[in-house]
Amino acid sequence: GAEVKRVVEPGQQAEGGHDRAPVWPPLPTTEDRNILITSALPYVNNEPHLGNIIGCVLSADVYARFCRARLHNTLFVCGTDEYGTATETKAFQEKMTCEEICNKYHALHSDIYKWFGICFDEFGRTSTHRQTRVAQEIFNDVHAQG
Repeated sequence: GAEVKRVVEPGQQAEGGHDRAPVWPPLPTTEDRNILITSALPYVNNEPHLGNIIGCVLSADVYARFCRARLHNTLFVCGTDEYGTATETKAFQEKMTCEEICNKYHALHSDIYKWFGICFDEFGRTSTHRQTRVAQEIFNDVHAQG
């Protein structure tokens, strides 16, 4: 299981002056309103540009900040989409493997979003074992329920 840690030590005031100490990861609770936010996952075949940021992640970031300010239990996730023909084509063009192209553009996307101050709780990758396991667990749970 994932390790849960306090972001604010007991007795300290959390950001915004409230005394509730958020924990990581923000697991669903019955006491709070639980909000999961994501946006379109960018492909790793290009540098993100202002249109990507305004058209995809900025509105989700603003909503996540709003939810956090209202003290909702909020998780804002996004990441790079590392599967598909676009990735293979870009790797071929740059004479790199798909893994190398994914590593290059994931880091580039991550750095640019950080520069713009986008506050993801998790900026992942579709190619990780963890992502594959979680996606398969969700699919299998839903499938089992008919």
